[in-house]
Amino acid sequence: MKICCYLAILSFFFLSVQAQQHPTLLPAPCQIQYGRGSLPLSKLSLSIPSGLPADVSFALRELERLIRSRTDIPVRTTVSGNDATFQYTVSKKGMELPDATMTDAGNANTRETYRIDIDGRKIRVAAATGAGLYYAVQTLGQLIEGTGREASLPAVHIVDSPALAYRGVMMDFAHGSLLTVAEIKRQIDFLATWKANQYYFYNEVSITLDGYPTLNDGAAYSKDEIRSIIAYARERHMDLIPFVAFYGHLHELIRNEQYASLAIGKYGHELDPRNAAVDTLLKNWIGQYTRLFNSPFIHVGFDETWETNRIAHDVDSSIHSEDLWLRQLNFVQQELKKHGKTVLAWTDMNSFYPDILSKFPKEVIPVIWEYAPDTAALYHYLNPVLKENRSFFIQPAVSGWGHVYPASDYTYDNIDICLQAGMEHRTLGFITSVWTDAVEPFIRPSWPFMAYGCIGAWQGYSPERASFPGNYTAIAYPAVAGEMQQALSCLAKAGDFLGRCLGKNTGNMPGGTLVESWLNPFSSYYLKIAKEHIQDLRSVRRLSEEAEGHLIEARAKLSASPLTGFGPVGRTDDSALINSLLVSARLINYSATRLVWARTICERWNESMLGKKKNDFVFYDISYTCHGLLVDLMNETGELKEAYGKAWLTESKPYRLNTILGRFDVEYGLWQKLALKIQTYRIEHEKDEVATRSFEETFKPDF
Repeated sequence: MKICCYLAILSFFFLSVQAQQHPTLLPAPCQIQYGRGSLPLSKLSLSIPSGLPADVSFALRELERLIRSRTDIPVRTTVSGNDATFQYTVSKKGMELPDATMTDAGNANTRETYRIDIDGRKIRVAAATGAGLYYAVQTLGQLIEGTGREASLPAVHIVDSPALAYRGVMMDFAHGSLLTVAEIKRQIDFLATWKANQYYFYNEVSITLDGYPTLNDGAAYSKDEIRSIIAYARERHMDLIPFVAFYGHLHELIRNEQYASLAIGKYGHELDPRNAAVDTLLKNWIGQYTRLFNSPFIHVGFDETWETNRIAHDVDSSIHSEDLWLRQLNFVQQELKKHGKTVLAWTDMNSFYPDILSKFPKEVIPVIWEYAPDTAALYHYLNPVLKENRSFFIQPAVSGWGHVYPASDYTYDNIDICLQAGMEHRTLGFITSVWTDAVEPFIRPSWPFMAYGCIGAWQGYSPERASFPGNYTAIAYPAVAGEMQQALSCLAKAGDFLGRCLGKNTGNMPGGTLVESWLNPFSSYYLKIAKEHIQDLRSVRRLSEEAEGHLIEARAKLSASPLTGFGPVGRTDDSALINSLLVSARLINYSATRLVWARTICERWNESMLGKKKNDFVFYDISYTCHGLLVDLMNETGELKEAYGKAWLTESKPYRLNTILGRFDVEYGLWQKLALKIQTYRIEHEKDEVATRSFEETFKPDF
């Protein structure tokens, strides 16, 4: 594996004091040595003649954009390349995307190598291909020091290449919201900043296919939309890879009566490989997908086929589920081979079939997934692959699908152990997953963790955890780095405190804290939680409020600054992202507040109304029409619903939005119904009435 990237860690200790004052680069280059002096960007000039290869021209235009974003002045252009202060060479034409031949994990990916040399007069870049030039430009963007006409590039010598040939992010387009095409493109720009070169489009039935007009009509991407995304990604040297469920996870297909006979169960999730009509359908799908996606790879899933296994054990003993699984995978692989595709498939069914890896088709690349920070669990899946001496990919995940804001340390630990194991055992590639099972969480809070995984995959080791938030926000939000760093820190801590209170009785992911955030806070279980964890809940509220403050300050400061982040457009998109984080902070706060307020309401009533009448202010405190605790909750629920809906539509299509907004309506109904019950009680009883039952017994609060 690439030795220079391992040495990059050690090189830090040999940098001069002057060098340590320069911006931290993410990913860290293999070799970096700073010199004396700098090149003012006001002196920068480019030559972009007509007739250049498209990828080279695009990289140079990207450099123009990045410089403009930091100086707010146009870059000078020259007719002659010899007169330009930016000089470059590209050794090979083409090779815009990683192909399927770079499967020797022991070799560096020379396609993406580059060298940068800057002195007081020139910038010189030598790249193997247009991809290397593009990644050099991303590094140059991070090297910029100062702003406006004071901006400059330091004198420096950099040599760089990736530790892994394949570095991707998998985005879930099946379980939750459907991101807008514009948002997908924003993600691709963002991921390109961290030198990712694969984008896995996880799909079950979320792409419109010819011949299936009623299948998720209005809740799928058109082929033209997919082609637009593919072209956009290609310009940024990112391969858009179809990730298609060809066995399990097909409830959206099977729930329809016209396709129900294809299932092995009844309106379940899995196809029946014994059914000839299944082969016909998959041949049709494979033909359409391979014509649409030009990637050399396709990921076919094949995970979690539990239903077939259950039926084999509990219903029909003549079914041999392992044989069916292998039959289906071999069929799919052979069909895709006809179209020249390299197949990737998950290996988690090894838990049910311990010898499955020895029977895995030789042409299929196994993909190890493990989403918990658990080394033993990871090696449970990795060891069988190592035993068979198979080349493999490894796939961790951002733990965001079960939480309003991703579980930070949980995610970092998961990525760290997967990357460490992958590098130790020479993985071919690294895929950071983003899942949307719970539907509600926004995707934008996962962006820092997506960056963390991509950075690690290029370097071959994870970023330094303590300094990462500051380094990340300095690059992603240069105008508001301090505010964003504080906000992300507060959100992570608030999520940790909420996790101490919730997530105990909903099983593993995707339960997390999110499911319990909407359950009845007046149940005896949650009233007990609120009592025992009152300090944790108060910490959630305090930290989320601090996060809100930092985000509001960042939003205001951003609107007045010429500095932009590394998004495709700049301030507008950054403000939309900040609004998503702001709504997430309010949702975290609300998750704690509803528990604290429920407990407070019960205690206030029970202290004042049981045994003897102590005072008459209990009704005022709880249900006063403008300032009572119940009105607080109704106000916040209503306002959150509106803010959430607006934020959703800046990121995703309307599909499934009403399902989530309905949760706010039910929640509002809980507080309103309770307020009406209390008002009725007050009308029907005398002022000196002494209650004989607790608040919970008297009003039985429920949805």
